Amino acid sequence: STYKIVHFSNSRKYNKENTNQNKLSAFTPNQSCQDSSSLTRIEPTIVYDETWLSNKQYNRRVAAFIDHIDEKFTNENIEISNKHTSSRTSSVYKVSTEQIIHKGIYPTKLETNLHLRIAVNGVSKSLRGQFPLSNSNLNNGDFGDDAGMIVENRNFCFVGLADGAGGNRSYGINPADFSRAILAACEKVLHRSNLKPNQLPRLIKSAMQQVEASEVQGSSTLCLLALDKQKHTLTSLNIGDSGFVIYRNNEIYCRSTCTMNSNGCAPRQLFALNDSIGLSCFMNETKFLQDCSLHNVKVQKGDIIILSSDGLWDVIECDQLQKVVERNKNKRLQDLADDLLKQAVDGYITDGRDDILIIVCRVGES
Repeated sequence: STYKIVHFSNSRKYNKENTNQNKLSAFTPNQSCQDSSSLTRIEPTIVYDETWLSNKQYNRRVAAFIDHIDEKFTNENIEISNKHTSSRTSSVYKVSTEQIIHKGIYPTKLETNLHLRIAVNGVSKSLRGQFPLSNSNLNNGDFGDDAGMIVENRNFCFVGLADGAGGNRSYGINPADFSRAILAACEKVLHRSNLKPNQLPRLIKSAMQQVEASEVQGSSTLCLLALDKQKHTLTSLNIGDSGFVIYRNNEIYCRSTCTMNSNGCAPRQLFALNDSIGLSCFMNETKFLQDCSLHNVKVQKGDIIILSSDGLWDVIECDQLQKVVERNKNKRLQDLADDLLKQAVDGYITDGRDDILIIVCRVGES
């Protein structure tokens, strides 16, 4: 339906302005809205003017009339009788004068939508020699056993990261196969359905069914983020020790929780393996609904979201991470991703090599 904007005019003073009466629809409000203290009775005529709406022009007479009504009748209620054609029924509604006037004249102002600006960098532990500081293509980049995903539509933006478990190599399984397969399946489900951020568990379950049908075996950690552009909320689902942190004004605003197995000695993983291979730190698609970390948080323009595997989190401390975010606050988002990768690579000197994938997001307004 189209909003129709109304002009109010004194019927005695302004009738000459409403020369084309054939295009007008008039409605006389309840007499309690009239100024009884004045000899000249005000009978507003409502003129539906779609040109005024499209041009978004300001009408001083309309604003003056609203101010007059607000001053006289703020915090008062009026009764408007809605008489139906049937003589047996009659409905009475109570609404505030202020609500009637403003709702009739000005359409509801929609809140600004949010979006994510994204930068990527990472490296594979199998790379020999000097590490490159530019591996920013999420689809074609070499991130070893790590994999990433970005899917965006009109209302939502989904970002995902999976870290394939290197221990699967002892079973003759390439860890990268599963991490890539689970995120590729997530992309297919999102493109073919209208899933919402609060349906992330359903997304994973559908993706797991596709992975198992393709007979891909392996396991991985998994972290998914979903931005609701209209509601300004970020929903997260985390399995294992991959995760994210949100910075607001250079301070930690929110961070994910690592989910561990029942013994607390290994991170949880999503897996598709033969029944003969039973590891306590793994869980299938039915159990993760109970054990995953699922949260919802409000976000706003300027928030920085850093999503990564343990290749970053194992070698960087919170205070060091904060310094990196602060010194890149006025730089390009890619500069922040590059700086984070450099800090992680420097950490390899003492902690050994690991695959790294870093996805950095900045919340903006559309």
